[in-house]
Amino acid sequence: MLRNGLTAIGVVELLFPETLIQAAEQIALDNPNECELRSWVAPGARVEGLAILFVMWRSDDSYSAFKRFLGLVGVLALVAPQAYVDYGAALAYTDAADCKWRDWVYSGTRLVGLLYVLVAVAERRAD
Repeated sequence: MLRNGLTAIGVVELLFPETLIQAAEQIALDNPNECELRSWVAPGARVEGLAILFVMWRSDDSYSAFKRFLGLVGVLALVAPQAYVDYGAALAYTDAADCKWRDWVYSGTRLVGLLYVLVAVAERRAD
């Protein structure tokens, strides 16, 4: 089920990165129209989508390694969600300090981080 979900995300990122980014901004930002994305973000999302698809379907070993990698990312999001979001914003936006995140974004980041850690733990146990 996780593989199918990640595949769907990879396909959307590959084919419609601008639409996905705009939807995420509308959900996560109080002022999405006041934040300027860097020029590489949409092409970068497209590359990320392609990479996700490649890793998901290359082999069971690469899929397993990806799930363990999610655990590492998850620890960072779980332990320091504000730093995680702020660092990502600084990479993605020319004016990251002007972006106003909705109240739930940091707790949501922590929750996603926990989910990633649980995926990695389950994968580790399966090995």
